[in-house]
Amino acid sequence: MAWEDFLNSSFNEYMLEAEPSMAYFSSAPFQGGYSPAQQQYWGSQAGNVWSEYQGQEGSALRGMGEPTTFTSFLEQMPWTERYSSLSPSLRPGGGSRRFNPTARYMYR
Repeated sequence: MAWEDFLNSSFNEYMLEAEPSMAYFSSAPFQGGYSPAQQQYWGSQAGNVWSEYQGQEGSALRGMGEPTTFTSFLEQMPWTERYSSLSPSLRPGGGSRRFNPTARYMYR
């Protein structure tokens, strides 16, 4: 590996860690292969995922685990499994009316 390549890769890793939103929005759900509904859901979950990472890091600092970088945390996240475990009402475009209409709409 050339020195310039090393510097570029180190700088890229530094930028991804310095700007969590860059790391998040360049992770798996936003690289294709996921449905638009999944991308919409994960697009609105950036703050929650960041908070989950901070909680994990806090536990690691208390001696209950190994610290990791945010990019490593994102690489290990089971994106599809977490989305699949959501109830339909929590998914984008999914509301309870679609599955359980109220009585006043049934008798019009």
